[in-house]
Amino acid sequence: MPGPRRTQQERSATTRTRLLEAAYECLLDGGYAATTVGAVQQRAGVARGTLLHHFPTRSALMAGVVEDVVERRLEVLTTLGPTEAAPPSSWDDVVDLVWRELQSPAFAAALELWVAARTDPELRDALLPLQERIFTTVHRRVTRLADAEDPRAPMLVQFTIDLLTGAHLAGILRPRAGTSAVVEAWKLTLRQLSDTSVHSGTN
Repeated sequence: MPGPRRTQQERSATTRTRLLEAAYECLLDGGYAATTVGAVQQRAGVARGTLLHHFPTRSALMAGVVEDVVERRLEVLTTLGPTEAAPPSSWDDVVDLVWRELQSPAFAAALELWVAARTDPELRDALLPLQERIFTTVHRRVTRLADAEDPRAPMLVQFTIDLLTGAHLAGILRPRAGTSAVVEAWKLTLRQLSDTSVHSGTN
């Protein structure tokens, strides 16, 4: 027995999701330059008129992709975050969280967009309203994993994000020997700073 028929709004939402998924996959496979309206249409398997109904221009499509990538990055952080069964127990958890998020496809797609935006004014306009949101939200969520009693926690989280992002980007073209040692050394540094904070009364 067939299920209830979907409404036009539900069908439209499904099609939009399929188009954004296709655009996301295009970004990962071929980069920003290859993520054209035609390529997305072909990958999504829809008529050109259908795509243009949802995204009349490539700029509109890219704006939708930007929002989609932001949500994917935040979803990764939520998935990797603490649970009742396994709450975070140390700064090591913070480092592991940030490092795993940097390895995610969502970050790879975000990197494609951010680099392209340097010379694409329309894409930059689409990114700017969301840039502060992603930076602020990521920082806030990661800081929640850290020692809330330590007043230095927000700054140490920022150091962690910046250091690990740089380490990751340095190995984009080819993995660099010693990167894992850098990650482990930073964990040790954070543990030592945390111990210092406890023994000094967090002065």
